[in-house]
Amino acid sequence: MSAEPNPSLRVVLFSDVDARIVPALDRILRAAGHRLVAVVTGPGPKSRRNDTYLDIVRATPPQIDVIVTTHIKRLPELLKPYDADLFWVFGFLRILPEEVIDMPPLGTINTHAGLLPKYRGPNPIGWAFRNDDGQIGWTIHRMTSVVDGGPILAQGAFPYRDEDQFESLVPGWAGMLPGLAMQALERVIARDPGDPQDESQAGYAGAFEPEWRQIDWSQTARSIHNQVRSLNGFRGLGLGAWGDIDGEQTLIVRTALMPKGASSPMATPGDVIERDGDNMVVMCGDGPLRILRWQAGEAG
Repeated sequence: MSAEPNPSLRVVLFSDVDARIVPALDRILRAAGHRLVAVVTGPGPKSRRNDTYLDIVRATPPQIDVIVTTHIKRLPELLKPYDADLFWVFGFLRILPEEVIDMPPLGTINTHAGLLPKYRGPNPIGWAFRNDDGQIGWTIHRMTSVVDGGPILAQGAFPYRDEDQFESLVPGWAGMLPGLAMQALERVIARDPGDPQDESQAGYAGAFEPEWRQIDWSQTARSIHNQVRSLNGFRGLGLGAWGDIDGEQTLIVRTALMPKGASSPMATPGDVIERDGDNMVVMCGDGPLRILRWQAGEAG
């Protein structure tokens, strides 16, 4: 006896952070025989307004409706005509009420840019670098009233090296998504409740404290390297760390660790010990650190 074919799902996407998500999810769904019927987007909450939603509107194929709104309470009436089987959240800056989460018969799932339950919240990649984890990842989970706290449907880790910055990881990291999405879809269709998160391991990856953007050159070169790459500008959460160089506040955007045994001349932390075109080397608490990208200015 042949297996029952997978039902064709009607899916609504919620996203307001990256226009590439719409065509990517559309391709994934169509490859599995499902339909993206609408996209919900908007300029985000007042504290994090952005214009990315305009790019999302432009990137959405003409056969897919777009709902642009800042009125989350109106979503039930706006979404009801789509008769969706599943809501899929991918980088949406507003918290959905339970009434919306519970609307579709197969529930609402979220694609989180981190490894739950350790990094709940908006800044999982930054905290992975700050904590020197050696990996970032994705988690697709069912949504509940607990932010990023629902049962896990699919998860994958992606390792990084000392020389990696966030932008160098994006192709491989994003390349994990189609496989994870298919895994999650299969479990959703099977009405699999997912794997509960271990609350004893839960942590919150919020925005960094303002002081984290100020470099203390007496710290180790590795800790400053991780500090700078943790401030990667992801979702508008800040790009680069400020350090005093030759008496001038300088925004350090990219650094590189020096080879072990690199020459460490007699210098104090913060001293510029080498300048070579667009590169310079600054002394840290335990040795030198190469600065690859920077710009002078006033710390914000």
